[in-house]
Amino acid sequence: MISMPETAAPKIDRTDRPIGWGHAVLKVRDLLRSELFYTEVIGFRVVGRRTGMTFLSLGGTHHDLALYEAGPRAQMPGTGSLGVVHLAFAMEDESALRRFYAFLKGKATILGAVNRVVFRSFYIADPDGYIIEFFADAPMGEWSNIPNPFDRELPYNPGGTPLDDEEEEFP
Repeated sequence: MISMPETAAPKIDRTDRPIGWGHAVLKVRDLLRSELFYTEVIGFRVVGRRTGMTFLSLGGTHHDLALYEAGPRAQMPGTGSLGVVHLAFAMEDESALRRFYAFLKGKATILGAVNRVVFRSFYIADPDGYIIEFFADAPMGEWSNIPNPFDRELPYNPGGTPLDDEEEEFP
């Protein structure tokens, strides 16, 4: 069992901490190109604009994502640089994940897929090279008795059937 280090910070009352994730802001090279990708390919809707920015929502809040135009010469951080590894978007269930994967084939660059035991996911790249993950949680009964399920992963083929994936075993 992995032990988690204690922090030096005093424990705070549960009501005095964040209650969830708010939104992300991505710097993009071409605002219109990115807006079209996130609305027409991913399914966001535009909820607002201001000079150099577009605000997008999936429907549950005022905005989930904002795009900030950094200009055509903007560079992504290189290997070894700090920064965001990827953004992850939850799907309703694995069937929705598989259908969305089929929808995205040919519309986005699919980078790979994995069964992380606690969830299944696949990854794409947006027009600026940001990595976007789409995931569906696995039923808790599949992993709740596995010591540290975060240390395991299996191959995953979202374009196949669930039976295709069941043939795989833990390495």
